Amino acid sequence: MIKEIRLINFRNFDQKKLDSLNKQNFIIWENGKWKTNILESISLLSNNSITWLSFDELVKKWENYFFIEYTKENWNKISISYSKENKKKQFMLNNNKITKKKFKQITNKCVIFSPIIMNMMYLSPSLRRDFLDDVLKSSFEEYEKIMINYKKIIKHRNKTLKSILEWKCEKNEIKIWNEKFIEEAWKMYKYRYKIINFLKSTIETTKEFFSWKINKIELIYNSKIKEENIYDDLKNYLEKNIDRDIILWRTPIWPHVDDFEILVDWIKLTHFASRWETKSIILWLKLIEWIFIEKMTEKKPILLIDDLLSELDDNHKNMLLKKIEYYQTFISSITKSDNKDIFII
Repeated sequence: MIKEIRLINFRNFDQKKLDSLNKQNFIIWENGKWKTNILESISLLSNNSITWLSFDELVKKWENYFFIEYTKENWNKISISYSKENKKKQFMLNNNKITKKKFKQITNKCVIFSPIIMNMMYLSPSLRRDFLDDVLKSSFEEYEKIMINYKKIIKHRNKTLKSILEWKCEKNEIKIWNEKFIEEAWKMYKYRYKIINFLKSTIETTKEFFSWKINKIELIYNSKIKEENIYDDLKNYLEKNIDRDIILWRTPIWPHVDDFEILVDWIKLTHFASRWETKSIILWLKLIEWIFIEKMTEKKPILLIDDLLSELDDNHKNMLLKKIEYYQTFISSITKSDNKDIFII
């Protein structure tokens, strides 16, 4: 558990120290008073991000560096410093330099709740893919590297497809990129199906969220690739569709375009359920995320809830707060809680 947080030149803060932190910590300020910046510092120290700003943008205006640190219950101090001048990041444990790999191994992961997640089932499939990939990056150290390699290979493959179309290289030159693509896509699918199968096996528990009796609820993963035949499906599809890929000079399927949907009595969730029932299912997805991360890493994740409570009615607030009471949580809000045990900034 985090006992203390220290910030120097981070976003709007010259210096900020938060100590005597508890399990549930409410950050109470008006809108526009930088509550999210405190959550962002915790997420960075958990190898994640709420804002996805560049490190340069996280340095306080007119300053050249930032420093962020949290102290854990065992008094270990985990820190990140960043120099804007030389673009250098430094990771530390108890003021001693460590590698980023070591940093990722020792830090607690975090699960982020924010208003945008409440639209996960309504908006772009990219939100649902990001959800899956964020869970996997937090659960498996190697998954982020696999994703990076995969994106590089896609870029090279698409560039080669374009060159073939423009007669700048031979058609057989795509073979090497097909082989690399199959190798990395196969790795991604192996991990993707871990979380998909976990979600499928637990989704029946969400029946309690509906205001009337339902017979069946299921999660469907929409992909051209079947779990039991990943390698052959990848290989066969690339060979069959090579001419189309050359004309389009892009790779139009595979993990980066897959999607999932939830069906209630064989009807899409968003067509069947009320908006509040859909929000309940989305909250359930986030709850399952931290259970999965804890199961895979054997560490309790930190929960960061950024201005989400204003999006929820009292029933959903109580449901969420009750479920998370055994995890350390940081909640930004514009209203105080009746809970006397929380720490209010």
